Formats: sequence, structure tokens, C-alpha cells
Amino acid sequence: MVTRPHSPPLDPAADAAALLRRMGFGILVVLLPLAAFFSRRATVVLAPVGVSLLALSSVIEAPPRGVFRFLGELFKSPAGVAGILLLLWSALSVMWSPDRGEAGDKLFDMIQAGAVALIGVTALPERVRASNLYLTGIGVAASALLALALMATRSRDMLLNETAVFERGMTGLAVIFWPAVAWLESRRRRGLSVALGLVTALTLGVSQLWLPLGGFAVGVVIYALTFWRPVLGNRIVAWGIAGGLIAAPALVMVLSPLMQLLFAEGNPLRDGAMAWQSLILTVPGSFVIGHGLDTVLPARLSGAVPVQVPNGFPFEIWFELGAIGAGLAAVVLYFIVRGLGDRASGPAGSALLVPGMTAAVACACMLSCLGAGVAFPWWIITLAVVVITFSAITRGQFRTHRPKARWPLPVAAEKLGLHTGAKMAENPTHKDMATNLTRAVASARALTGAGFPAKGG
Repeated sequence: MVTRPHSPPLDPAADAAALLRRMGFGILVVLLPLAAFFSRRATVVLAPVGVSLLALSSVIEAPPRGVFRFLGELFKSPAGVAGILLLLWSALSVMWSPDRGEAGDKLFDMIQAGAVALIGVTALPERVRASNLYLTGIGVAASALLALALMATRSRDMLLNETAVFERGMTGLAVIFWPAVAWLESRRRRGLSVALGLVTALTLGVSQLWLPLGGFAVGVVIYALTFWRPVLGNRIVAWGIAGGLIAAPALVMVLSPLMQLLFAEGNPLRDGAMAWQSLILTVPGSFVIGHGLDTVLPARLSGAVPVQVPNGFPFEIWFELGAIGAGLAAVVLYFIVRGLGDRASGPAGSALLVPGMTAAVACACMLSCLGAGVAFPWWIITLAVVVITFSAITRGQFRTHRPKARWPLPVAAEKLGLHTGAKMAENPTHKDMATNLTRAVASARALTGAGFPAKGG
């Protein structure tokens, strides 16, 4: 009678959930980076679509229970508490903002990005398939090749038009590169990760756009440092980001005379420092509570502040939310970076994610300091997608260490030689057979490099 192996029963719901999850993740890490080169609204539109598919797959497969658990962990962590207080302070600052409508829109963008990240992270399964996570590298490689093709077929003036769509795409490429390289490194695919890094660096170098190139360069330096000395790199990034944000006005006051000596008039660094210094000396009390959410751009356009003031995140948060908002933001960033070091104690491969995560935070902070946050909705949604991607990669580290394989023939020969060969040696007529069998065992050991223990070892 012929027996047939039993095939697992079909589960249409699980198959549909897996398909929706693959589609949603593909939209976030492949389609979204490509579409960012062609449309200003692509990121803001596609991210909620991809997250919605992830949430739908979670509802089909099992009732969603991760939201409340995630919120509970958020309220227990220092970074989560500081982040919630920062959001509440931002909402409160709308009350004294000159244009409450625009300030309300910016607050809505912040809440939307937080909701996208929250739903995307909690909708992920406990174990994410490796086939889904390899899409991260495909998305980065496709984006880099698309950027090279655009630069080869279009003029620089056409690419760098007033909409700055191409520069946004390149900036997004500089930050989404780090989840991809972290995943490849955790899979021990160092050759692929190096090749992906070379292609990305070549694309950013050819573009000659200093905003994404500067952020990517800082990320590379921090990645190398954290890969070499994980604890040292983590502490440098944590204290550097938090300390720099807190001490930004003091640094401006101290370094402004030095910049007057080192740089000529018209230099952006010199003019920006001098403009910020004049604001601090004119209205020092306003930097305690800030001028209200979304007031930097209108003040610059109306002439209330000098045009030369910096566009970066430090001046923006100090001007809008004051010392209270800057302090809360510094606490959030500090504990986020320090918490990355705890990832090393996770499943196999988790320790290799820490350099990529730390480099991503450093790259994003540098891009924000250089002015990437001017396009606020696009930038925070991009960061939310990076958070979802890293969360998925963390849940893909569930493999265990397998024992080393042993050749069956040498093991069997060894057992035969240690037992049957000894019995043969008792009979003088079979002494030669025992000797030959012992030699065969020794030859097998030599061929396999002694890959198995000796008797009693």
C-alpha cells in the first residue's frame, strides 16, 4: 500500500494576510522611495496606504492586541514619557502662536506621523519573514539606480527646480539606506551590504547635493565607530545629540566672535550665528517658552527675524518651543539612542543591528540640523517609515544557532573501530583486520579535520 505524505491544511485567511503584509511592506520600502523622486505628496499618501495594508493583515490573521501593550511600554520608558510631554507642550504652544491655523496643521502632521508609526509597529507579527525584509535592500538599490538614470537623462537645472522633489528623494535615500544595510549585516551578507553602500555613496556623490551627502557621511562615520566600539559609539551619539541640542544657544554665543574672525562676511555659518545671537540678546525671555508652534517660517517671511537665521532643527525648536521643548526633545533623543544598546541582548543577529540603528539616528539628526525638516510633513512621515522598517527587522531576528554538522561515515567508523575492532583484536586471526580498521578511522579523522570528538571526549 502506497502512503502519501500529509500536506498541511489550506488556510486562506493566513495566505491573504501574508499577501497583504507583503504588499504593504513593499509599498513602504520599495514603491515609496521610488515615488518620492517624482511627486512631493507621494510619501504622505503612500505611507498610510502601506500601513493600512499591514493593519488589515493583522486583523485578518489575529485580533490586534499589540496597541495597548505598546502604549503600556511607552508610558514606562523615559523616552516615551518625554515624547508624550513634548507633544502636549507643542499642543499647548498653539495657544500663543500668532497663526493658530498653521500651528494646528503642524500639530496634526505630528499626530499623523505618530499614528502611522504606532499602527505600523503594532500591526507587525511577532516574527517577520526574511523574504519581506529583503525588500529593503531592493528598494534602496532601485532608488539609487533610478537616481543615476535621472541624472544621466535630465539636466541638473531640470532636476533641481523650485519643487526640490529630486533633493527630497536623495535625502530619503540617505536615511532609508540604514535599515537595509542593518538587515543585510544581520544575515551575514557583508558583500551585499558593502555593494549597496558603494552604490548609494556613488549616487549621492554624483548628485553633488550637500544636504543628503552630509547626513550620509555622518552616518557612515558613526556606523564604523559603533561597529568597532559599540558602547563608545552609542555614548558619543547619545551625549553629542542631546548635549548639542541643549547647549545650542550657549554655543552660538560663545562661537560667534570666533566665527567673525575665521569667516568673511556673507558666509552662511557666520551670518547664521550672528543672526541667532542678535535674537538672543534682543528678546532673551522669549527663548524660555518659545514663540509658538510653526512660527519660524512666517517670521522669516515677514521680516520679524533675519533671513540669515539657520533652517535647522536646533534653532527651530528653540525659537518655537523654547527651552522646555528643547529639553524634552534632548531627553527623548538621549534615551532612544541609549536604548539601542539593549538590542544586542536579543536573538541571534540582533547585536549586528545596533550600528545601523545608531547610524540612522545620527544621519537623521544631521539631516534635520541641515534643514531637511523644512518640508515638515514629508520628513516626519519618512522617519516614521524608517521606524516601522527597523521594528520589522528586529522581529526578523528569531533564528537560533544550529549545531555543527558531523559526517555520518566517520562517526560510524569510529564507533565500529572502538567496539567491533576491539573485539576483533581478541581473536589473533583477526588482528590484521582490526589494525586496518583502526587505520581507516584515523584516515577518516584526518580527512574531516577531526570534526568529531574521540571516545569519551
